[in-house]
Amino acid sequence: MPPKSSPAMSARSKSTPDSDLRSHDGIPNPGSWSGRLTRSRAKQIGLVLPIQAVESAGISSNKKKRRIEEETARESPATVVPTTTTTGGLIRSEPGTLARRPIHPPQPHSTAPRIGRESSWIAQRKVDRLRKATLRDAEDEPSTAAAMPTPSDKKMVLGMSRSIVRVSSPPTEGKSISPLTGIVISWDGATKRAMILTIYSTDFKSKPHEPQPELWVHLPGKSIVQGRLIFVNRHYGLAILEITSDLPLQVPTFGSAAKYGQEILALSRDENMSLVARRGTITWSDGSLMWRNHYMFLDCDVPEGGEGGPVVDSCGSTIAVVYRDGPCAAVISISIIHALYEMWEQFSCVARPVFDMDLKSVELASFSLREELSLKHNIEGGFIVEHIANDSALENLGVRRGDVIFFEDKCGTTLPEIEDYLLHLGWRYLGEKRSMVLKLEVHDIEGPCKETIILPLEFKVSSGKVA
Repeated sequence: MPPKSSPAMSARSKSTPDSDLRSHDGIPNPGSWSGRLTRSRAKQIGLVLPIQAVESAGISSNKKKRRIEEETARESPATVVPTTTTTGGLIRSEPGTLARRPIHPPQPHSTAPRIGRESSWIAQRKVDRLRKATLRDAEDEPSTAAAMPTPSDKKMVLGMSRSIVRVSSPPTEGKSISPLTGIVISWDGATKRAMILTIYSTDFKSKPHEPQPELWVHLPGKSIVQGRLIFVNRHYGLAILEITSDLPLQVPTFGSAAKYGQEILALSRDENMSLVARRGTITWSDGSLMWRNHYMFLDCDVPEGGEGGPVVDSCGSTIAVVYRDGPCAAVISISIIHALYEMWEQFSCVARPVFDMDLKSVELASFSLREELSLKHNIEGGFIVEHIANDSALENLGVRRGDVIFFEDKCGTTLPEIEDYLLHLGWRYLGEKRSMVLKLEVHDIEGPCKETIILPLEFKVSSGKVA
């Protein structure tokens, strides 16, 4: 009777050892069982392992790769829809669309299998794919980043993204305009038409024989459409353009009026159509120029191209529009713009009383001047006349530079409130079509004279239409 062979000898005689697994959960103790685990032995002991785990270590990597590809091709269905199958107790997911893409060939000059670090060619391919798959992480300019430090600030400004555009003219040898910012004030989704409010530029058409420069409106999606100038008002320096846009635009939330000392964000778009923000405050100061008493000022610097941009409060409501950019930028309260726009929509024109004086509010004057007016003249409010038009009706009635005037009607204590009042008179004039007068109390601070005058109002009516 031939002698019985040991389990190790039997395992060697049945097959060539495939892999050298010395220990595994569920495998007998190495002291009572020795030898190498084969596929047949794995079936005998009920161990289910992936094909890769029981392949021979002596077979080359290329042969293993071909064998795996052949088996995968036989088992894969014709469709690319991922499915789940069970083979010998092993759950296997069939490859989907991504897994079925061809593998890039190795570098032509190298036939050796890849070991350790990836080749530079494969690494570069991964980097290129990552660049295409990820968004550009552009950094905000320092001033804009400082103006919007919190996520809530960014979210508020992002909500206005579709409301802010840029206005320019094509770079030709003809007449062109300096870049401006614009605000969407009307949007019709059915006709895809929008009206854009911006600042009236002196480069716009000023004489009948001069050709109107071509105007471009740069939209938030970086597309460019042609703008048609439909309204201008030279006194307030405002203009309205009409455009057609496939990109849905949005009308921002408008506040009631700008207030002195209010914290604001001044927004605009730069040449790359990126939103630019500046944080600041409306200063406690006023000023006028050429009978325009409606300006307010910021304590921050608005970058070039910011004219026409919105000034928003902490809630994201537009309360003013930038009239002049640069240091100590000048702005116009949204209450004035709102009255102007509604008057034009209702009457197709704008009326304003002729009031040729530059004023300064006593309330915002220096403390030393206020003290002098209070102690010497018992004046606590009113407006100081800084300049007056020569041979004007007011000058002929006796008003002089340096006088302090009071409006008989309770129309406010600041210059923007006076401007709102004058526009209200223009609204009444267009609706009632009758003559009106303005009563003023004039104080001569050089002497003891105080007198009430009656100014017959003359209205300047402008249609604002552009041929």
